Amino acid sequence: MSTKQTIRELGRPAVIMFMAAVLAGLGGAVALGVLIGWSDELRDGGLPIAVMLLVIGTVCCGLWLMPTHVLSLVCGWSLGFPVGAAVALLAATLASPLGYVVGGKLAGPGALAWAEKYPKGAAVCEAITRSSAWRAGWLVGLLRLSPVVPYGATNVLAAAFRVRLGAFIWGTALGLAPRVAAVAALGAGLEKLEMTKPGGWGWLAVGVAATVLVLFSMGWVALNTLRRLAPEQTPTAQAPQAAMDAVQ
Repeated sequence: MSTKQTIRELGRPAVIMFMAAVLAGLGGAVALGVLIGWSDELRDGGLPIAVMLLVIGTVCCGLWLMPTHVLSLVCGWSLGFPVGAAVALLAATLASPLGYVVGGKLAGPGALAWAEKYPKGAAVCEAITRSSAWRAGWLVGLLRLSPVVPYGATNVLAAAFRVRLGAFIWGTALGLAPRVAAVAALGAGLEKLEMTKPGGWGWLAVGVAATVLVLFSMGWVALNTLRRLAPEQTPTAQAPQAAMDAVQ
């Protein structure tokens, strides 16, 4: 099957969402390696480092070059908690309209046709779009709270369905806050931003496992809340597996 045929089969928004998730994953590994190389400078912290991380995080997260958890980890390690969490959250929030605009341009106007092909993935997005500004922001926050749906994919999804930008931004800040804080606190507890010493990987793995368990528990609660809050506006408004249904 040719690339054009694949795009037609999956739907352009789904392909762009998949690209956003994959590029962020690959970019995160590269970004973490580069930032570890700057660990001595980053460890000094201070306002210049905070501004640098804010700018880098905004651009890289918005353009799918870094996942928010890498940014949160480095900010927590460099700036401590809660300052690192605040910088990471601000960067991720500022990155969301950038990802929204870029994702919307690339995804194109084919959201309605895509929704017919992936009705489960579209149900919550339609509910958010048709809701009031307050309710839309609240639903975006719940969607952001789930670690199942990648950050970049959510940006593309919201743009494809023309979710109101204001509600999208404040909902993003609301939903990301617990995730960013948890990972930044993990980063703040690291002695060094490196894995070269014996036990480094082991202790990090324990911390990451505990953090992931907490985040997925919160995400499960968020998804169940979405099931109750999202209006039954379509016969397929079932479990809100928005991005995952789209790329499968």
